[in-house]
Amino acid sequence: MAERTGPRGPYRKGLQRRREIIAAAAELFAESGYVNSSMRELARRMRLTQTGVLHHFADKEELLVEVLNLRDSSVADYLAELHATDVATRSREVARHSAEHEGLTSLFIILSAEAIDRDHPAHAYFAEHYREAQTQTLDPGPAAAEGAPMGVSAEVIATLGIAVQDGLQLQRRYREDVDVVEAVDSFWRLVAAARAHWSQQATSQEADGGDGGDVG
Repeated sequence: MAERTGPRGPYRKGLQRRREIIAAAAELFAESGYVNSSMRELARRMRLTQTGVLHHFADKEELLVEVLNLRDSSVADYLAELHATDVATRSREVARHSAEHEGLTSLFIILSAEAIDRDHPAHAYFAEHYREAQTQTLDPGPAAAEGAPMGVSAEVIATLGIAVQDGLQLQRRYREDVDVVEAVDSFWRLVAAARAHWSQQATSQEADGGDGGDVG
């Protein structure tokens, strides 16, 4: 009996058409935002009728979900191939992926700004995205677990790391000379240097019998 290698015939063609529509919708949303994009324009680009598009997707909101999943899958697949576990390396490689996939990054920037409105269908998605990003950017290393020197906690550092990542991608839309990979890498080198400095000062204070007062 011949071994099945995957979907064939009409089903396979249907999957391919869905992928093509999702890719076209990603381009359209990146250009015009979700609110200002229409199924009519998407159908025109695909050389289909609106009924033809709706044969594959129930409505524009379902398409939005698939477009966001496309972006997430692209980043996740890229990181999975690298087997990177430390926060600094993962952050650097996310920056690299974003720089190399400008269409998906523009899509993310535009939709994240648009979805600030709580009634936007992607608002909940981005709220969850930033909750997960906070967890993934927390440094699990021993230096992070020692406390919060100068009152700067690991949670705050993670929040700043996310802000640096997203802010640099936005800046790059106006300044092509910005090297987002180097800038993100530099941020985490600064964090590592600051932690090493704080640790050294704390050790010196303990050796001197200090009471751990203000660190200048």
